Amino acid sequence: MIITPATLADVDTIMAWRRERVAWLHDRGEDQWSIPLPRPAVAATVQAGQTWMVWEDADPLATITLTAYVDVDSLWKPDRDPEALWHPEDDPADALYAAKMMIPLRHSGAGLGGEMLDWAGGRAYDAGLTWLRLDAWTTNPRLHAYYLGQRFRHVRTVDSRVSGTCFERPAQPYVGRLKTEIR
Repeated sequence: MIITPATLADVDTIMAWRRERVAWLHDRGEDQWSIPLPRPAVAATVQAGQTWMVWEDADPLATITLTAYVDVDSLWKPDRDPEALWHPEDDPADALYAAKMMIPLRHSGAGLGGEMLDWAGGRAYDAGLTWLRLDAWTTNPRLHAYYLGQRFRHVRTVDSRVSGTCFERPAQPYVGRLKTEIR
């Protein structure tokens, strides 16, 4: 398997996966991702080189977005509560932030999410950063349990934010099965 920067041609695939996962979450009684993610927001992270795609031959398997610390919520959630997820004492610049990780249902359950998180932790390590961080949907305890099972520690929950449960784990070298290719 390879992981490559996403291209604008991948945006429709990412949006289709998002719709599939929103329906799946809804069927499970979760309100996660109930706020629509605008296509231009996805296209912007793709154009910025922040969004990655996992491939098996020509078959797209998953996506993840990695960013340096910037609160981009205001770009697509103008009504958000302004309470910060990461505080100055957290040294927000000393981390890489994972977001919008999606695996289509037909590829779920094979450990690909954990593999992408390990890869992301390796990217943070290679950049000289201490942490891989993410924020998770505040009302989804199953997702919180998943991240705890992926060796993240819970830092805090900002209840006023829809995606306000903060997790981090130390960055470390990646020795997994994803091969990074820059096309």
